[in-house]
Amino acid sequence: SELSFPNVDKVKYANLPKRQISIPTVFQSHVHYKQVFKAALTEQLNIVLFELSQRLHNALSKADISFYTSLKDGQSESKESCVPLCSHMHPAKLVMVKKEGQNKGRLFYTCDAPKAERCSFFQWIEDANPTQIKSRPSVVLRDIKSIGTYLRSQKISLYEGCQLLVRKAFEVQTQRCSRFKKFTNTPARFDGDCKKKLYLKLSRKEHYSLYSKDDIWVVSKTLNFDPLDTFIASSAFFGPSSNGEVELLPLKGYCPSNWRSNMFVHALLACNASGELTSLRNMEEHFNPSALPLTPYLLKMDFDSENAAKRVNKRKFIPPAISLKCTMTYGPVSAEVALGLATKMIQTFSLNPDQATSLIQIAQMMTSRGNIKPVEEHQIFPITIIRGVFGAGKSYLLSVVILFLVQLFESSEATEGPRPAPWKLLIASSTNVAVDRILLGLLDLGFEDFIRVGSIRKITKAILPHSLHAGSGNENEQLKELLALMKEDLTPVEKMYVRKSIEQHKLGTNKTILQQVKVVGVTCAACPFPCLNSLKFPVVMLDECSQMTEPASLLPIARFQCEKLVLVGDPKQLPPTIQGSESVHEKGLEQTLFDRLCLMGHKPILLRTQYRCHPAISAIANELFYEGNLIDGVSATDRSPLLDWLPTLCFYSVNGVEQIERDNSFYNMAEVHFTVKLIQSLIASGIEGSAIGVITLYKSQMCKIQNVLTDVRSEALEVKAVQVSTVDAFQGAEKEIVVLSCVRTRHIGFIDSEKRMNVALTRARRHLLIVGNLACLSRNRLWGRVIHHCKGWENGLQHVSQCERQLNDILTCYLEKRKEEEQNKKKEK
Repeated sequence: SELSFPNVDKVKYANLPKRQISIPTVFQSHVHYKQVFKAALTEQLNIVLFELSQRLHNALSKADISFYTSLKDGQSESKESCVPLCSHMHPAKLVMVKKEGQNKGRLFYTCDAPKAERCSFFQWIEDANPTQIKSRPSVVLRDIKSIGTYLRSQKISLYEGCQLLVRKAFEVQTQRCSRFKKFTNTPARFDGDCKKKLYLKLSRKEHYSLYSKDDIWVVSKTLNFDPLDTFIASSAFFGPSSNGEVELLPLKGYCPSNWRSNMFVHALLACNASGELTSLRNMEEHFNPSALPLTPYLLKMDFDSENAAKRVNKRKFIPPAISLKCTMTYGPVSAEVALGLATKMIQTFSLNPDQATSLIQIAQMMTSRGNIKPVEEHQIFPITIIRGVFGAGKSYLLSVVILFLVQLFESSEATEGPRPAPWKLLIASSTNVAVDRILLGLLDLGFEDFIRVGSIRKITKAILPHSLHAGSGNENEQLKELLALMKEDLTPVEKMYVRKSIEQHKLGTNKTILQQVKVVGVTCAACPFPCLNSLKFPVVMLDECSQMTEPASLLPIARFQCEKLVLVGDPKQLPPTIQGSESVHEKGLEQTLFDRLCLMGHKPILLRTQYRCHPAISAIANELFYEGNLIDGVSATDRSPLLDWLPTLCFYSVNGVEQIERDNSFYNMAEVHFTVKLIQSLIASGIEGSAIGVITLYKSQMCKIQNVLTDVRSEALEVKAVQVSTVDAFQGAEKEIVVLSCVRTRHIGFIDSEKRMNVALTRARRHLLIVGNLACLSRNRLWGRVIHHCKGWENGLQHVSQCERQLNDILTCYLEKRKEEEQNKKKEK
């Protein structure tokens, strides 16, 4: 479980390793739990470092850097330089194209003189040495700066010629240092010298958005990053200081005697490991049975000492070891009060049978000790799992659950009086959108007594007046950011929300209220924010839990000493994104807390009724992914077509060609142009842009569609409001009309991932329009069945050649009509 940056021999001919560590369903102890997840997170980071090392050494092997190796060996610089001379007869400098376009990332030589004296010399690097024999490296580099430029053109973030600074700290947070060493394996010598701080003075500074807290930096004395002369560290703050210095916290390989101050080094910005490092810190500091009552229930269900506990209870004595394993944390009120209130709310808010079952189970979970019979006690767990299909009204249900819990908390205070940790509820999720969706639901139900903690620009405007902006700098910076928002292109209603937020900020109202409110909303990433340090949340509600890794789920649970847990998600939709690595099995970090607790034996409540899609659209997902368990909460009449000529479900067959970008993302220009024409025709027929969503399975295709839409934008066709995004970004969203571009024409690729397909096919309320290659997709088992469904509907399968004439006629008619209207207006004037 240690980080490492492998040398050239380990990566040269090796394949990128896959994650091997398997997460068990049950754990023997909290120590076992921490060991497994520490190993899994470290393995993930090591694969990212392996891939970077492999790319670095692969790029260096294609370049001639003999001048550098000669200098290292104490020889004079080679005279046989292949660098071209500019018109001044001086060696030219190597530069990378940064401008968007087909040449972005290419290298060329240009004059190295100051701007005013610069000559017009220009030469592509490939043309500089055409006579070189093929066995020699293609790029000849003559100085350290050129090596940096070359490696950055290969998407390797090298900072060559940096300065390492060791300074004495005037004030050291000893507590942070001691906590940090627990899992970073920092040598004792660095700890002993804790009065000193380590800084990296960068040779250049990029845009501030490229840096963050917990960035992983690999620092070395040599350009080939020899392990003996290299250490790995993380950044202590959110970016370089004004003079370009990054404070480093060593993670592996740092020994003070080996690294003197003011030493020149080279550094690689490897990745941001905020998720991994924050999770490791959280587990080390907060995950233990004495601080977290829920611990035993997260480890296993069948407590070994259950029978022993029953025997001991008879003699009215409970040894500490046994009580620790099966402690039941009791709720705020009696079963009678809780179930009575739940029944009342089921009627008031017209909950369907599955939603009602969820609320009843939460009510039982929240009941106090005196009303549970000893025989039943072991059957009630402090965890409720709700599995909601797409469009099942999860957010609405959770809003009702929150109102229910707040009333329970108030009832408890009135009858039982205050408790050591007051009853409070934390709403958490991996995304800002998910948290805000629940809070918007609360506002719709007339409940405003909550605080949203987060970063200003990531919070929905309607929630801003109820928020505490703890994620962005000091208070003055936050105020500046709010004032800057007022100058942006906002609607009058959005401006009203921002104005109200500015008033609240100046008064400091929300900061005071945070301590008193019963409900707080936050993303998992924002849980470590200092403003939350003193708070405890006995009840935690985790939304979209099937989309986040277990260590991420643990952030709100462990940090705030959770006693009762509500998990909500759909394991049939997108899993967590694990950047940069794949697992050899399904029991790696992809396995969520939601998955593991279900495997352990917890029975989830399934919300089967979907209220989003036209029955024809939901039928596809019902057959392919939900084993026929779905119930339609809306009829075909409720989702009647917006236009007579537009099918509810249609596959448009486009004979395009898939192409691949430098970043290995695919695009298909024939599908791009047809999709844009379809959007134009919809808007020309009177559909609002905000009612249309375009989903594609590849980022490159998304960018191409956005670019073409921008080019065709005009007063005649307002396409700005059309949302174009990848499947991953569309999860949780819905549109009246969805156009799905499949891109692939040769191989299916990852577009036949069941979870990804499920999300893509279930975003549309009234019309699902699939654009793809019929021959290619028909060969796939899943897509073949989708196409079969489309064929069953009137005009459900159309070839582009058939329908393009109709779309052209719609556009021509619309533009002619608009032109005529404009001419009439001019005549009237």
